[in-house]
Amino acid sequence: MTTNQDLQTFILDGAAIANFVRLQRGLWHWKQATLASQAGISLRTVERIERGEMASPSVLRKLAVALRLPEDEFLRPRTRPTEDEMAAMLAESIGWMADMVPVAVKPLRTEPQLKRLLYAHSSVLTDDLDPEAEPMLDELRDWLGLAVNVRLEIDGVIGPKPDRDFRVRPLYRDVLDCVRRIERTHKAVCLAGSYEVALSDRPGEMATIAVLTIRSRARNPAIGTFRTLLAPSTLTEPEIYAELYQDGAP
Repeated sequence: MTTNQDLQTFILDGAAIANFVRLQRGLWHWKQATLASQAGISLRTVERIERGEMASPSVLRKLAVALRLPEDEFLRPRTRPTEDEMAAMLAESIGWMADMVPVAVKPLRTEPQLKRLLYAHSSVLTDDLDPEAEPMLDELRDWLGLAVNVRLEIDGVIGPKPDRDFRVRPLYRDVLDCVRRIERTHKAVCLAGSYEVALSDRPGEMATIAVLTIRSRARNPAIGTFRTLLAPSTLTEPEIYAELYQDGAP
């Protein structure tokens, strides 16, 4: 670190910047070439930065913006924190992961995959798309709600069972077609999976939760490679209808 002893301030040096960039790139599943493209700099420049070599201020500003940080993040003077302040910052940055568990996910593509989601006790659909995507997302919610109701009718949980000649596969295809239209129109990917969660207000009982997230490839070109999301390890019965997970992806 470059330190001013009188003011107890410092500016991040090449090693600190390299460590941060490698960590963030790993969390987002970005290759060095992806970061270079997002920042508008050369691959060789990214390689040099990750070796701990200092770059020009203009390059560091581009790098910060690509990593969703303030433009001066790697250039501004910082006040050296005390040990207590450092511990508090660390707890704030990673503390939310303490009660989370990984959930296996993959792009929603097949009817068997969709059917497994429909048998969950509850499901959550989240997204990071722009507001103009909302009508298509509402359509998907409607298709999913219809598919769940049909599944409950087939199983005899609600209402009369459908006629014997009723075929559910066209309905599943309509749901998946809606997913694909959203992905094409908004350059996104729909990741889906399910997991078992303990209900803290009902000792010994478990619930199956389906998680779906539609994420923009523009915000993270590598989002389609994510194979896990983080979800709460325990929930109360009312909470199974709340937003359930975080994954650290932009």
